Amino acid sequence: MTTSKIYQKMRKNARGQYLLLSFCAFLSVLLITAFALMYFGPTVQNFLPEGGDTRKMASLLLAATALGCFIFTLYASSMFFRYKSREYGILMALGLEKKNLRRLLFKELSVITAAASLAGLLCAMPVSYLIWKLFELFIISNEQMTYRFGAAGFLPGILFAACLALMLGLAARRFINKSDIMDILRTQHKTQMVKTVKGWILPVGIVLMFLGVALGSGLPQVAARVFKVNLPSAVNLFYLLTVMGIYLVLLSIVAQSRAGKNKEKYYKNLVSISLMRFTAKASTRNMCVIVLLIFVCCFASFYGMQYSLTPDLAKSDDFAFSLHYPALEKQIDQADVYRTAEKYDLKVEDFIQGQASNLVISYTATDISEDESRYVEKYYDQQKGALFLSASSYAAISGKKITVQEGTYKTVTSKDYKGFFDQVDGLDRVTNPDSGKSMKLAYGGSLEQNSLYAMSDPFAYVISDDDYSRMTRGLDQDYQENLIFFDVDDVERSYGFAKALLSQYVDRATARSNHMGYWDAWEEQQTQKAGKEYGYSDRIDMSMDNNLLLNDWKYAPGFQIIQLQDQMQLISVYVMLCLYICIIALAAVSVMTYVRSISVASDNKELFDSLEKLGADRAYRQKVLKRQLAKIFQYPTAIGCSLGFLFSLAMDISNDGRLAGTEFTALGILLGIIAAISAILFAVYIVRGITRPVSEIDSVARKIADGQ
Repeated sequence: MTTSKIYQKMRKNARGQYLLLSFCAFLSVLLITAFALMYFGPTVQNFLPEGGDTRKMASLLLAATALGCFIFTLYASSMFFRYKSREYGILMALGLEKKNLRRLLFKELSVITAAASLAGLLCAMPVSYLIWKLFELFIISNEQMTYRFGAAGFLPGILFAACLALMLGLAARRFINKSDIMDILRTQHKTQMVKTVKGWILPVGIVLMFLGVALGSGLPQVAARVFKVNLPSAVNLFYLLTVMGIYLVLLSIVAQSRAGKNKEKYYKNLVSISLMRFTAKASTRNMCVIVLLIFVCCFASFYGMQYSLTPDLAKSDDFAFSLHYPALEKQIDQADVYRTAEKYDLKVEDFIQGQASNLVISYTATDISEDESRYVEKYYDQQKGALFLSASSYAAISGKKITVQEGTYKTVTSKDYKGFFDQVDGLDRVTNPDSGKSMKLAYGGSLEQNSLYAMSDPFAYVISDDDYSRMTRGLDQDYQENLIFFDVDDVERSYGFAKALLSQYVDRATARSNHMGYWDAWEEQQTQKAGKEYGYSDRIDMSMDNNLLLNDWKYAPGFQIIQLQDQMQLISVYVMLCLYICIIALAAVSVMTYVRSISVASDNKELFDSLEKLGADRAYRQKVLKRQLAKIFQYPTAIGCSLGFLFSLAMDISNDGRLAGTEFTALGILLGIIAAISAILFAVYIVRGITRPVSEIDSVARKIADGQ
């Protein structure tokens, strides 16, 4: 029999390993390319703000996707080489030289990688389209959300396939260059035991897991708010403590070697305990990767889900419609609002008009030092303007009676405001920009009104009627604004009405209101007087086709139904990307646990054969196997899900030191997602983790009994 025929027969007997490696490479390239086709497609790119945090996070998710796919393909390749070790040991014993083996192996891997990568690239486009259509069942579906193909998405897939080929080539070279035949022959039987694990390893590991999350997420906030210190990004290295803790906890579980107090239980399960100790290093590393992938799965789903939780308009106590615009601009009025509402069979409620003035403020705020090492309090003397209302005007708008003492002010904030940089009590002095008259004011409390809060930066302020009259005397109308607030009887049905009213508002807008969101008339004047260029002098594309009009326009109307519905398109894209990461991570975990469950049985065939010869029945052998598989599935799932929930909780708390209502809801849903993840992995454990390995053991036993 020729060498070629021997090699061909060996390949036929190991076709399962070829299929597994091919499938993992195919799935990796498919998932990466499908994700990239969606992400780099015109639809997603048009919605994600250029240079914004959302785009940065989406890019990070793409990198996380690639890492997850790379990890489980790398693991599949390690299993492939373990099975190839016996074949190559036999061929080397028959006299085949390493250079010939190297050529055969590289040829095989080249064919596998090329075929799997090409198939993945070809299938990526229809798969990405089907995934998009699937998500359309749960997100807003309209013309702007139509799937559009972006050829640039193939580039990450091709690059990933090249990296995959390089990784397999290096692994193959390392495999062939092993020192001698015995090393190759013993690859499948080589133990990876560790030294005796001390009793303190487990508690120290648990402490490190929690300490890493607490320090990584909480320390920057504590340092900023308590000690006014801006910690560098290197503080994220504290999360490595969590990784170390995971390793120590899993190592103590896998490599337990002492009888402890319950000696009867220890000796009763001695075979099961010792079996995993023989591969302690490999098992621990494998379970660590599974834990991290499950963590990514939980956190990605939670992060995307938080974007999808929007407030209930029917239960909101804010005005559903609010506008502010320059007093000299001829804009829509009460008659226009009522006439448009009548066309859409809606009834206008609580229509209120008012006026406010932009006065120059001197105030204290928290800012970052020039070297970005500390947070410092800075005093800004007449650098910008802010919106001021009289107490009577605010009472008419809010429907609540308030009392503002002369010489004091009240700060208008959002609901449950927990800001850090802008100080609600930081206002010191107010000045009329035309007359130059100035007045010192004292903080008199805060008022919560979301609509007004959004109209002025850093805040809108309320002063007494007498103070307002004195400070606005002689003020040019260029610094004054008209305010309109109203509700309708059915907000949920008001989208068409809001769009029509917005179209009228945009059509009547003039150069007086055509400014960016952070534009300030006084600030622009002072900057130009100093001979400098004002950074917010750009104009806005005043068009209904501009998707970011309401985000970038200083005088954008606050129409809740439009803000929620249009922003849901951006949110839906981001949620889709996050859920896609969740699916990829879950797929990687399923593949790794499935492969590991099979290898537990196949790598220990001799052990189970010995147990049968010693009189162990099928039930006992099955119990030993189930204990191994339970550790592979249960412990990583429990640790990964716990860390995912803990990190999500810590992230919410560290944002502003509290948990909002939507965050409670998101955490509750996350518990449901964790239950679903656990159920999926339990199904893998039952269907593939127990049924097939047990059948493999029985098959081996039958062959031994038949003398094969």
